[in-house]
Amino acid sequence: MKKSWRLPLAVLLISAAAAVLYALVFSRISAQDLRALLASWGPWAPAGYIALFALLPALFFPVAVLALAGGMCFGLWAGSLYTFVGAMLNCALMFFLARYVGRERIRAYVEARLSPLWKARLDRAAGREGFLLLVILRLIPAVPYNLINYTFGLTDMAPGAYMLASALGIIPGTLVFLNIGDKALKPGSPGFWLSIVLLAALLALTALLGKKLFPGEHQDGSR
Repeated sequence: MKKSWRLPLAVLLISAAAAVLYALVFSRISAQDLRALLASWGPWAPAGYIALFALLPALFFPVAVLALAGGMCFGLWAGSLYTFVGAMLNCALMFFLARYVGRERIRAYVEARLSPLWKARLDRAAGREGFLLLVILRLIPAVPYNLINYTFGLTDMAPGAYMLASALGIIPGTLVFLNIGDKALKPGSPGFWLSIVLLAALLALTALLGKKLFPGEHQDGSR
C-alpha cells in the first residue's frame, strides 16, 4: 500500500468505527447515562472516555454531554485532563477527515452553513489571522465545535498551527463545563451555583468578544 494512503485510510476506518458505535449505543444517551456507562468500565473508564471524546463529536454528538459526564465521573481536574486529550484527538481526526478523506462532501456541508463573508475570511486562515480567529472561535461556546473542526480542515492552515490554536482555545471552556459536571451531583450547593456563574460569565464575555470582532454577524457564521 502506498504510504500516502495510510493516513486517509486510518482516518476513514476510525470514522467508520465511530459511526457504528454511535448508531448502536450513543444516539440517545444522556450525561447521566454516559456517567453510569463509564463507571461500569472500572479502571478502563479514563481510556474509554478519551476514546469516546475522540470519536463521537465527528458524528455531531454534543460535546457538552460528554464534558458534563466527564466532570460527573472523574471530577474537575482529572476530567479536564481526559477531556483535553480526547478533544485534541478529535480535533485532529475531524481536521484530517476534511482535508484528506471526505473533502468534497464536507465542503458542501460547511458551505451550506457559512455566509460569503465567512467563506472569504476562512480562505485567508493560513497565517496569523487564521490562528487568532481559530483561538477566538474555540473560546465562544455558541460556535459549533464540530463545524470549526471540519471547516479548518478545508483551509490551508498547517496542522501544527491548527492543533496549537485549538489547544489554546479549548482550555477555558473545558474547565468551565467540567466544573459544572463535577458540581452537578450536588445541586444547590455553593460550588454548583459558582459553576453556573462561571458559565454565565464565559458566555457573556465571549458574546461581547464575538460582537466586537464580528459586528453584525451571527456568531455561528450561518446564513
